[in-house]
Amino acid sequence: MGIRIVQFALSGLLMLPLASAQTAVTIVPVKAEVHLGTFVQFAAHVTGSTNTTVAWSVALPVGATGSPGTISFGGLYTPPGAMPSVNTVTVTVTTLATPVASASAQVTLDNPIPAVASTSPSSIQTGPYTLTINGSGFVPGAQVLLGGAGLATTYVSPTRLTATGSKLPTGPRAAVAVSNPAPGPSTSTDVVTVLIGSEGPPIISTSVASRFLDQAAFGPDVDSLAHVRSIGLQPYITEQLTLPISPYPTPGQTAHALGQVQARFFTNAVHGRDQLRQRVAFALSEIFVVSGITETTSAQILPYLEILQNDAFGNFRKLMEDVTLSPTMGEYLNMVNNNKANPVAGTSANENYARELMQLFTIGLDELNQNGTPQYDANHNLIPTYNQTTIQNFAKIYTGWTYPTKPGAVLQEHNPADYVGPMVPYEANHDTTSKTLLNGLVLPAGQTAALDLKDALDNIFSHPNVAPFIAQQLIQHLVTSDPSPAYVGRVAAVFSNNGNGVRGDLAAVVRAILTDTEARAEDHGPPVTPPPDTSGHLREPAFVIPSILRGLGATVNDTNGLTGLAAGLGQTIFYPPSVFSYFDPGYPIPPDFTSKLALLGPEFQLHSPSAAVARYNAVNSIVYGNLGAGTTIDFTPFSSLGNNPQGLADLINSRFFHGLMPTTVNTELLRAMNAITGTTAAAAMARAQAAIYVAVTSSYYTVEH
Repeated sequence: MGIRIVQFALSGLLMLPLASAQTAVTIVPVKAEVHLGTFVQFAAHVTGSTNTTVAWSVALPVGATGSPGTISFGGLYTPPGAMPSVNTVTVTVTTLATPVASASAQVTLDNPIPAVASTSPSSIQTGPYTLTINGSGFVPGAQVLLGGAGLATTYVSPTRLTATGSKLPTGPRAAVAVSNPAPGPSTSTDVVTVLIGSEGPPIISTSVASRFLDQAAFGPDVDSLAHVRSIGLQPYITEQLTLPISPYPTPGQTAHALGQVQARFFTNAVHGRDQLRQRVAFALSEIFVVSGITETTSAQILPYLEILQNDAFGNFRKLMEDVTLSPTMGEYLNMVNNNKANPVAGTSANENYARELMQLFTIGLDELNQNGTPQYDANHNLIPTYNQTTIQNFAKIYTGWTYPTKPGAVLQEHNPADYVGPMVPYEANHDTTSKTLLNGLVLPAGQTAALDLKDALDNIFSHPNVAPFIAQQLIQHLVTSDPSPAYVGRVAAVFSNNGNGVRGDLAAVVRAILTDTEARAEDHGPPVTPPPDTSGHLREPAFVIPSILRGLGATVNDTNGLTGLAAGLGQTIFYPPSVFSYFDPGYPIPPDFTSKLALLGPEFQLHSPSAAVARYNAVNSIVYGNLGAGTTIDFTPFSSLGNNPQGLADLINSRFFHGLMPTTVNTELLRAMNAITGTTAAAAMARAQAAIYVAVTSSYYTVEH
């Protein structure tokens, strides 16, 4: 009986209705401080309901004026473009469950973090002086700092300040920075400097220095030309190897799209002091390709660009590893979350990165001699460097790697996407079977993902093809599209041994490329006897635009629209159409009827009749002022000679033709100038613009010699 009572009591308890759980929502973070021009990610956690859908809103305090900013469906808050009357906003998340629950967070808005793009003039010798600072994120009350000392500053616009001073800081150069006031005071970190005093007396000619800067920089400008003339080529290279890196905006300081990153590319190209690093890093981006077509955000692209900048003068073996473990590359070529084969599910390791690392990034398809020419077997057939079985074995190497583990998180089989830092191994997903690699190297079974990767990269790095394969492509990007085998061989020898027994020293390789006898052969003009001049290369859009602007003494800041100008010429920066880059390094120019020569001309793959017309239109935009507020050009040095046609032609010769302008080009410049009548200032300006237009649209300028 007692037992039955207990059973009844229990059954009665089971029949009591359960209390309903109360819907609740929490928001993280509950407080945030954010600079205008940046963003903050909020997250919501719903409990007590199976419906976890939420809505976001943002509002200013009652009575405040201005915009509160915006917030996405996913909780990404973007501040307004200008500071509202009150620098606090409330972010609210509301559940769509029943009953409704909500939570709020307080956001404090700070002034933007300023960025300095350029200064004018770029050198000061005596006081008093006035500087014009171009950049972005400037606000009323901002102050310009020269060598750490504040200058009297006038706010002109969010992209321009002027500053005056009388005391010169100690030289030879002084950093220029901008400090924004409260709320949220901040100072720019961009490395922009001005020269204090004058350069020393020249030790090399204008033509030698100018032509050198077409190879080691994005073309000559007045200051860099004087500097190279005063110190020489070798000291300039040595100096460039150690200069601070001109940075890109950090992911936390830019919107998701790549527009600001692309704009900064042109800012760095026109004004960055580390010109050689910027040139080499961009060349490396055209070899180790990722693309904004799939890697669409700054958070994905910026860490990858920083790898190329940091490793541009380092060791090629480290560059290989940094690129391989980049989450951006891992995502682009399918190495991230690449699991080992699963026979039950019928899956195998992804082969994409295994193939492209060898084919496009390091050794190529066929065995090479050390001068870059192909090797042939006894039947005069090309000798392949690897086969499909080799690819499959390397694909096993690249299994088990996932995105970096975020701070405070625990390693998962497939970590959530994150692009800061290298990928990390999840050993259970790594193929631990034996692998046979290049030249018959066998890796034993049971190795970790990290050890397999080290051995595999060492195996590729030691392959004889790497030296000529990389040497030829870097020569093509910096000096000439069709280098002689002897030139390739000399540079490949430096890659193999920098003189101190080190293989893969990129700083030594770059120096060898720029100082080689073939690179310097035409410093004093093209050869006057056969064979015909076949040196140089077509200026690709990413190079021709900055080179023209540097020659004109333009000022460029981060609001520039030069990306669209380059896109119109067939090269959208950081958006190569495929892993094969913007153009094929093996693309040949069809032989003409006179020379019967078939030359390598990779950049000509972008060229066509319509592209030629686009170049004329692009130069028209540059010369006749249709570039927008982010790029300004002072034509005074040219227009002041507008009533002296030959004097103007001589200036253009020194700015754009290394002082070696052909007579035919000079004649055409004079023809264009003499067609304009009058001696007014307007006529002088018209002659200057016409002459510049004819000069930089000429085929002689379009092809760098």
